[in-house]
Amino acid sequence: MNNKILILGPCAAESAAQMDAVAVLLKDVLHAAGTQYEQVFRAGLWKPRSQPSSFQGVGTEGLPWLIKAAATVGCPAATEVAQPEHLLAAYEAGIRQFWIGARTTSNPFMVEALATAPIEDKQSVTWYVKNPTSPDVELWCGAIERLQRAGYTHVRAIHRGFALGEHTASAYRNTPMWSVPIEFKRRYPTVPLLTDASHIAGSAGRVSEVAEQAMRMGMNGLMIEVHNNPVEALSDAEQQLTPQALRELLQHIAQVGAAANTPSGAELAALRQQIDETDDELWALLSRRMDIARQIGDYKRRNGLPVLQQARYDELLRRRIRWAQEHGIDPAAAKQMMDIIHEQSVLAQL
Repeated sequence: MNNKILILGPCAAESAAQMDAVAVLLKDVLHAAGTQYEQVFRAGLWKPRSQPSSFQGVGTEGLPWLIKAAATVGCPAATEVAQPEHLLAAYEAGIRQFWIGARTTSNPFMVEALATAPIEDKQSVTWYVKNPTSPDVELWCGAIERLQRAGYTHVRAIHRGFALGEHTASAYRNTPMWSVPIEFKRRYPTVPLLTDASHIAGSAGRVSEVAEQAMRMGMNGLMIEVHNNPVEALSDAEQQLTPQALRELLQHIAQVGAAANTPSGAELAALRQQIDETDDELWALLSRRMDIARQIGDYKRRNGLPVLQQARYDELLRRRIRWAQEHGIDPAAAKQMMDIIHEQSVLAQL
C-alpha cells in the first residue's frame, strides 16, 4: 500500500450542526495535508458504552448527518456496527465502510452475524476490524477470516490497544502491546493494519506520541478522533483532538514518515517498542510483588512471625540462580537483582 489511510472524525455524531462544523474544519486541514493520504470520515452512531446511563449514540437519526459531513470533506463515510440491524440500516443509507469495535471482535457470534448479514454487493464494502479487548491474536484473526469467508475482499485491521487491568503500569488508556499487531502483520502481510491512536492514548496530549510510534512501526494508517469542541463532546472528550491539533500532528508525522518507511528504521523501532512493553510488564509485576509482600507483612504482624526468614530467601535465591543458568543469564547478576528485590520486599513488610 502506497498511501497511508487516515480515518478522522468525532467519536460520535451528536447533532447535525456538530457534524457540519467538524466537516468544514476537517476539509481545510486535509486539503493542507495533500493527497498522500487515503481519507475516510468517521463518526459513531451506535455507541457500545459500559454504563447504560452514558451517551449511547443517536442511531439511525445520524445517518444523513454523517453522509452529508463526509460529502463536505470529500471522502467516504464510516461508522461502527455491532449488530446486523446497524449494518443494514447504514448500508441502505449509502455507507460502505464499517468498523467492528473491540467488544464485538471479542464475540465470534456477533462477528459471524455481521459477516452473514444479507448485503447485496459485498465487493463495495470495506471492513475495519479492531483488535479484541484482550491481547488474543487468535480472536482478531478469527474475525478477519469470518469476513473473508463470507465473501468480503476489502478487509482491514485496526490496532487499538488492550485493556490489561490495574497492574499494567501503563500511561495509556489501552496498552499498545505492539508485539500483538506485529504478530498479526506476520500472519496477514497483505491486510492493511492501522492504529487507533486516540483509544490507545486516552488523552489528547498523547495522541501525537502514539501516532508517531505507529508510523515508525510501519503501520498503514491512523484512526484519530477529532471534534470541533472536544470539551463539550458527549463521549471520549479527553482523547479527541481539535482540528488545529490534528493539523500539527499531521505535520509532525510527515517529518518522521520517511525514516519510518525504511526497513531498518521500522525493524529497530519495533524491537525498541517491544523492549518498552516488556519493561512496562516487568515493572507492573514488581509492583504486584510489593503489594503481596505488604500483605505478607500484615499476616506476620497479626501472627507474631519474624519478617526476615532466611531459609525461605535462600531457597528462592537457589531457584532463581538455577533458572538464570538455564536461560543464559549471568547468575551473579541474577543474585544482585534478587538481593535488591528481597531487600525492598522486607522493607515493604516492615
